Amino acid sequence: MTEFQPVLSSITDFASTFIAQASQMNLQLNWNWFLAFFGMGMLGLGLSGSAIGLAIAGSAVAGVREEKRASALIVSVLPGTQGIYSFTVGIILMGKFKGSFAAIPPETFLKAFAVATVTGIACLVSGWWQGVVCASGIKAINQDKMGVGNALLLAVLPEFYAILAFTTAFIWM
Repeated sequence: MTEFQPVLSSITDFASTFIAQASQMNLQLNWNWFLAFFGMGMLGLGLSGSAIGLAIAGSAVAGVREEKRASALIVSVLPGTQGIYSFTVGIILMGKFKGSFAAIPPETFLKAFAVATVTGIACLVSGWWQGVVCASGIKAINQDKMGVGNALLLAVLPEFYAILAFTTAFIWM
């Protein structure tokens, strides 16, 4: 978990600084809105996990022999799906906030926070580690130790948890 400590500490630093500045200026902080939009920001973690995973897997493709490159490219794009899941959940949540915020019940904001946070964190972790698994599969493909099918099968295992988070988001919404 040491890889994620800087990310989590920067999130808590931002939140504590924001709350401290808002209280010094005597601003009225609507916690419902804050939770909803903070949760929407957490979806950025899913996009980040996808980008990290793609970078890891893409780096592995750079050293692949020419005759194995097409197979390696197929495996290398898999971490991109976590970003698609996070983006889709964000679009759906924004659709729920159409109109006047005053007319939206408070529990909707809390649901948005929960859905976005769970999806963002799950997609961050699964995208990152899927990139590692894909890079290992690409190396094995290059060394003729594994076929594309086996590499894809292993790469789908971290994907499963992003799919669970995505499904949970739809159940909670």
